[in-house]
Amino acid sequence: MKAPHIITLILWAFGIVNLIEPFNGWIFYVAFGIFYLLLFAHLIECIIYRNKILKSKDSPLIAFSMTLIFGVIYLSSIKES
Repeated sequence: MKAPHIITLILWAFGIVNLIEPFNGWIFYVAFGIFYLLLFAHLIECIIYRNKILKSKDSPLIAFSMTLIFGVIYLSSIKES
């Protein structure tokens, strides 16, 4: 796994842990913001790049899941045919 993938997974984990067991103080707001910013940005990417995602060699479920998790990191790996 490459560094951008690991960083993205750490940010997702930080936000999800905050949802399950909220942090105290300002860290709560940071984790809250990170989680919803990632979620919103990657949902928008799924909508904008829908055709590109559907043309990938992966199944649509896998492709949309990877886009939701990794965003443009995954989208850049899809080869244009």
